[in-house]
Amino acid sequence: MKKISSRENKPSPFLRLMKKGHGKTGYKAKNGKFLMTMSEDNHKRIASLIQKWLEQDEKKNAE
Repeated sequence: MKKISSRENKPSPFLRLMKKGHGKTGYKAKNGKFLMTMSEDNHKRIASLIQKWLEQDEKKNAE
């Protein structure tokens, strides 16, 4: 008969993979926060660039 294990104490496969990767790369919470801050800034820059392009297209279409 197949045993059915309890999923309460068993982490998800994704969580296990992330922990393994963090161990290999030397992940630290401080570095993670820094990278998130930098990526948020990039998203803001990308959004402002896209907005600028859209405004330029509107001006071209209006003429």
